[in-house]
Amino acid sequence: MKSSHIALEGITNIIKNDVLVIFSYSGMTQEPLLMAKQARKNHAKIVLITREKTSPLRQISDIVISLPTNEKLLRFGAVNSLFSEMFASSLLYLSLISPKLNELKEKMEITQELTDYVKIKD
Repeated sequence: MKSSHIALEGITNIIKNDVLVIFSYSGMTQEPLLMAKQARKNHAKIVLITREKTSPLRQISDIVISLPTNEKLLRFGAVNSLFSEMFASSLLYLSLISPKLNELKEKMEITQELTDYVKIKD
């Protein structure tokens, strides 16, 4: 089973106060479009990270973060679009955690301690 199938199953539980974040360079892939339609049906907000061209996903989304269109849809390695998506996701993540940094510090320290147990010691 593909991970998109699992995501499609889970999207039925999205509710009005939820936000669906979709990464789709083309904005024309069927699975994300189905997820967005279900999110819209459930009155959730949709944030799309995509290239600057028009697409069905762009039309249905509440907020669109545009990536540069310096790669064609048929691309080898997708390096630029991949890095752009990683940069956008990092900015979203940092903007969400920055107001709660003091609260998260203790949890991050506990996580660090736990991961130290699985590291090979010299």
